[in-house]
Amino acid sequence: MHFRRLASLAMGGWLAGSLLLIAITSQNVRVVERLVRTPSKTAAESMVRMQESDVRLLMNYHAEDLNRWAYGIWEVTQMVLGLAVLLSLFLSAGGKRYTMILCVIMISTVIFQHWFVTPQMGKLAQVATFVKSDQVSVERDRLVSMQSAYTTTEAVKIGLGVLLAWGLLKRGRRRRETEID
Repeated sequence: MHFRRLASLAMGGWLAGSLLLIAITSQNVRVVERLVRTPSKTAAESMVRMQESDVRLLMNYHAEDLNRWAYGIWEVTQMVLGLAVLLSLFLSAGGKRYTMILCVIMISTVIFQHWFVTPQMGKLAQVATFVKSDQVSVERDRLVSMQSAYTTTEAVKIGLGVLLAWGLLKRGRRRRETEID
């Protein structure tokens, strides 16, 4: 069986899913401003009853809540993909140890995000989202710090994933070249 190919497929899905989720969640937050400025006719009729700042707060809260939900689901999916990659690397013939180490670090990063960062962001967001922008808020500052930590760990994980994918591709190319000789 071609376990290296399975590892490559799962790794590609992992990286593609991560990049797709980053694009979707960043767009969720950006679309709020557009919807508040140019709402549909039906939405505008409903929004007349509320102040624009309150509409923006509620829509931002909803967008952020959807993002946290999507990240939670994706984190579980990443753990499954990570274990598939790790198992495939372990079972592949001539597997390099550094690829397995990179995979373990990536899985550890996802576990850190899922059990430590994401729950904290959820708790902080319930309070921080509804604080007016001109008010000082320790919770909002902490939420921004947690979001920065999440973004940083996501960037590290994607970088490690690219290195792991490169290692899988390089090893496959080298094997084909020796078979041709």
